[in-house]
Amino acid sequence: MHITHPCLLASFGLLLGSALSSAQADDQTLRLYNWADYFAEDTLAKFTAETGIKVIYDVMDGSEVLEAKLMTGGSGYDLIFPGDTVAERLMRAGSLQALDPTKIAALADIEPGLQQLRSHYPHASQATVPYTWGTIGLTYNAQQIAQRLPNAPVNSLDLLFKPELAAKFADCGISMIDSPDEVLAVVLNYLGREPRSAKPEDLAAASELLLKVRPYIRKFQSQPVTDLVNGNLCLSLGYSGDMTQAQRTADAAGKQVDFEYRVPREGTTVWMDNMAIPKDARHPEYAYAFINFVMRPQNMAAISNFTGYPTANAKARPDVDPQMRNNPDIYLDAATYERLIPGKDIPQADMRARMRTWTKFKTAAVK
Repeated sequence: MHITHPCLLASFGLLLGSALSSAQADDQTLRLYNWADYFAEDTLAKFTAETGIKVIYDVMDGSEVLEAKLMTGGSGYDLIFPGDTVAERLMRAGSLQALDPTKIAALADIEPGLQQLRSHYPHASQATVPYTWGTIGLTYNAQQIAQRLPNAPVNSLDLLFKPELAAKFADCGISMIDSPDEVLAVVLNYLGREPRSAKPEDLAAASELLLKVRPYIRKFQSQPVTDLVNGNLCLSLGYSGDMTQAQRTADAAGKQVDFEYRVPREGTTVWMDNMAIPKDARHPEYAYAFINFVMRPQNMAAISNFTGYPTANAKARPDVDPQMRNNPDIYLDAATYERLIPGKDIPQADMRARMRTWTKFKTAAVK
């Protein structure tokens, strides 16, 4: 998951007159590595006030940077927040600690659907606690879509992948998440093929579909919220949290617009960010304390309400904003979970083949 804008970084207060050495001072500190704006505004301050443990919060530039830091060792972090497939690779490489379940208070409270998804990550499931999660789907401006196509199939990828339908929304703007693995998985699944395939015939079929709708795609971006709110887009294939963030931004600006989000009926991908302790963490006991702190229902609900994404603890739901809690495309039922495509660690050769398909699509000339 990716959220923009810099975060407030927790800082050390100098203890005037203290004779503590720098090493002793460091012993009172938890070092976190997470995406920007991925806690509630008061999460870190409340943790420090309750435990006395100070926090250094470094903002993650990207999953590739996180993976590189952990693979080389000596990252200096006590707690990190990797995505599902990244955590799987890190644990398989021996870069994460296996967690002691007796030290984690709320493992039994994890959403049942997420518990099932964790079974797809046999290595990571031993070393992670789910944090936030979401799906890839259709965020759209309800008024603009209805004006151009009454009774539009908003719960279907036909809206985007059928050229005759996509053409109807080209004037108000269509964007697509700039993520080749996610988009190709969605397209291949839509075509009835293996979502993570790199077979030439499968990629050729995906390429054919994508090139037909290429003339109608205005932007490739992972953060369409600003363009949605400003009226530069009316339809976006992207993260489930985009809708919540766009609606909040529009409401705050006094704009009369309704954004909606749908999980495609054909199925789509799901992502899950996790909490994990590096193998060489200096203070794993502080990491456990933080995991237990954020897993409390009220703290998880506050994080969900701030970020716009559902969190892992099922007991947090009653305190989540009703706009999210009561949306069946955000908090999913069992039948919808069955349509989700979990992440998969794809071999490098297959990833390169998929990337070539994506690049051909993305760079295709638009007439």
